[in-house]
Amino acid sequence: MKISALLMAGCLCSGVIVPALAQTPEASAASSSGPQGPEKTQLAALASQDFGRLSVDGNTAFEDVGLARHAIFDGDLKTAGLFITSARDALERAGRDNTAFQKAEDELMPNKVRQQPPRPVPSGGKQVAWLPIDGELVLDETIEPTSEKTAALAAANRHLKAGNTARASEVLKISGVDADYIIAAVPLEQAQQDVARAAKILKNDPYKASEALRAVENSVRYASVDIQAVSHPLSDGASAGKSDGK
Repeated sequence: MKISALLMAGCLCSGVIVPALAQTPEASAASSSGPQGPEKTQLAALASQDFGRLSVDGNTAFEDVGLARHAIFDGDLKTAGLFITSARDALERAGRDNTAFQKAEDELMPNKVRQQPPRPVPSGGKQVAWLPIDGELVLDETIEPTSEKTAALAAANRHLKAGNTARASEVLKISGVDADYIIAAVPLEQAQQDVARAAKILKNDPYKASEALRAVENSVRYASVDIQAVSHPLSDGASAGKSDGK
């Protein structure tokens, strides 16, 4: 299983564990008495992937930035100012929520497409704090898509968006779906500076304020982690009761 350095950073700073798949007594007994080899190692790695470790305040700030730009476009500077203030406050809180991780920009991807050459970094790989603002599960690019796998992935993403990471993990494992978890992140300090600049110049130069906010939107970078499903010998009743992907 390939785990990106980005998600490993999220796991190390959070220490939160995604609950393992619920098993029947038979399966639990088999697991406890079975071999302690690669499957157990893979299960342990899967359980430690905290793919719900995102910054709620960072996500709020990013949404406020977009809403502020729309308000500026509409000429409603009062509302734009309120959203900019909200974004600034949310970024300040996000800086204290322990979700940011240190990475150089060239270690991340400029868009969601996997295995794409990274964009050159003039700084020569300077380590900066990145704020994880969003995450999405996508089907592993090496897997042939089917209606069942697509439905399971959609269900897992719904649970993920609702904050139920345990159920999202469970759906993937029961369905046997290998997925990639794509994380979106922004450079924390740069985002804070851009939003502060937008707040300062909004009244006198709305256009440049909007440009400063657009810089925040354009600063988003991505990273992915492979989440490989591990099958368990569930009974027919358990399989039928948990394969609805809900």
